[in-house]
Amino acid sequence: MELAKIHRLDISKYNLTFLPRKEEMFAEMLEKVDADDAVLEALKSVFPLPERNTDVLLHGDYWPGNILWSDGKIVSIIDWEDAWIGDPLADLANGRLEILFQLGKDAMIYFTEQYKSVMTKVDYSNLPYWDLWAALRLSKFTEWELDENILKTMKERINWFISQAID
Repeated sequence: MELAKIHRLDISKYNLTFLPRKEEMFAEMLEKVDADDAVLEALKSVFPLPERNTDVLLHGDYWPGNILWSDGKIVSIIDWEDAWIGDPLADLANGRLEILFQLGKDAMIYFTEQYKSVMTKVDYSNLPYWDLWAALRLSKFTEWELDENILKTMKERINWFISQAID
């Protein structure tokens, strides 16, 4: 599981002070985004999230489109422009939603189970909030000029994703 490998890097060995931290990213997102009131209310009610996990290097945009394959093996993960330091659940949530968009519910569940099986020391209790953050972050997909059928499917999937996080 490549995402887990990224999250297991010992970031203390590297000078990553140039990367933004989760607190900055989260606060900025809550202030400038126009989104579903229930999502914003749920996130603002718990901000700042309690620290439950050690900060790690986050890819920031982990999804199938940023993974390069050769002969059935992952050879590279690209597009690191959104990298930051923070809770590993932020990356997991983003990947979950992107996989849900691209491959459906079963693939998202499988991805989540695989990650959890490798990252056993992570506290997953804040995952619903990170799922909402991912939904908030990706809520602008309606502006991506997608095919109407794809857009309809993505709307259905994000609505399900939000409802499972709020429940």
